[in-house]
Amino acid sequence: MGAKPDGKYQVPAVVGAISVLNELAGTGEAGATQSELVEATGLSKSTMHNLLSTLDSHGFVRRDNGSRQYRLGPALIPLGNEATRQVKLVRTTLDRVAPLAAEYGLSFAVAQPIDPDELRIISRFYPPGVHVGITIGSAYGPMDGALGKILLSSKEEAVARKLIKGRKLPAHTRATITSPESLIEEIAEVRTRGWSVSHGEFNENNAVAAGIWGSGGELELVLLALGFPTQLDGDRLTEIGEVLRQASQEIMATAGVSSDR
Repeated sequence: MGAKPDGKYQVPAVVGAISVLNELAGTGEAGATQSELVEATGLSKSTMHNLLSTLDSHGFVRRDNGSRQYRLGPALIPLGNEATRQVKLVRTTLDRVAPLAAEYGLSFAVAQPIDPDELRIISRFYPPGVHVGITIGSAYGPMDGALGKILLSSKEEAVARKLIKGRKLPAHTRATITSPESLIEEIAEVRTRGWSVSHGEFNENNAVAAGIWGSGGELELVLLALGFPTQLDGDRLTEIGEVLRQASQEIMATAGVSSDR
């Protein structure tokens, strides 16, 4: 593997393939020959031959046998469409959530799944005055408060049950649910009502969360509201839960996704 100046390691073959695709993207309809790509990227002829052969076999580039020009292939189209959709979904979500902080006097955030068992905060919105803080980039797992409950609710019931029963549940606070059966029941309630709550279960603050789901039922984003117990408790937890549920449904409707899961 090769190293970048910032010390992060990269796989040379992947870097080479990216270089080829970037070069072809810049040539438009004209395309480029293997020799031209070798000159533009600095890669060896043998490496370029192997990269182009592999990319061609998977549809990421196409070779015109007459002119021997390579152009971008059709396999990139669904990837580009999906990337565009995800960017639009995030922007729509941020625009919808941003005004809620001032309107309700609470901290709001948006989290995104990094893998099946981890969410990361990608944006936050604070109200004027004193508020609960949250760090962009902070990670949360399936046993971490309101966000964790949304993660668990995104899984098949049997998978979630196995995950809960397959480990010792961490006691973040004295209020954390540490009984597997109690947590399983809680996740069933989350699925029914469309939002989760952490009543001082992850830290001393209270939180409410709701998921935004894709057309295939996959978890795309999570909306989160945070407040001190004096700000977010009792009936207000239900109120904010419904606010987030409604917001998530509106965002999914904008994206053309049914709110039925």
